[in-house]
Amino acid sequence: MTEAYFVFLNAVGLIAFSFSGAIKGIIKELDLFGIILLGIVTALGGGAIRDIMVQKTPVMLTAPSYVLLSLVGVIAAISVKGKRNIAVYTKIFLISDAIGLASFTSTGSIIAYQSGLGMIGMIVLGMSTAIGGGIIRDILANEVPMVLNKEIYATCSLAGCIVFWACYRICDINLTSFFSMATVFVLRMLAIRYRWNLPKFS
Repeated sequence: MTEAYFVFLNAVGLIAFSFSGAIKGIIKELDLFGIILLGIVTALGGGAIRDIMVQKTPVMLTAPSYVLLSLVGVIAAISVKGKRNIAVYTKIFLISDAIGLASFTSTGSIIAYQSGLGMIGMIVLGMSTAIGGGIIRDILANEVPMVLNKEIYATCSLAGCIVFWACYRICDINLTSFFSMATVFVLRMLAIRYRWNLPKFS
């Protein structure tokens, strides 16, 4: 895998997740600081958790580009403020969040692959990278994390990690990454469209 490809995937995830976090802040009618904070923690939280688990200093602390890319997503979200109603904002949030979920599932799995980890490692790192920031975002927004009560969400990331594990030994890593991302994004969009949910118990 080329470094440029990984950087590209990471940039897509950072911008998409920071955009979704900022949109969540706008929906919640937070002030400018709150919008920026939600955007940044959504983009960087999962990666920080992943890096700590592989005993690395979180990249966000040593690479200013991570914060700058996160701010790009925040600025993009703020730039459309006031031009759309809440329903459209919610739709934009869900799509951008799905893009981030797909990209970060793949990058987390790539880090696991590069660290010599097996299936469990890929699942743990891929899912932590993909859902960690969103959990922090929702807690700060005073909501039950979306991963716990919305349409299948973490399950989409899990499926992407398994696809990555199943494909990396027989396919080029770039192609493996694409299959993983496509799986996550398509499943998430279908779950939103058809309201697929895991069973709930009263």
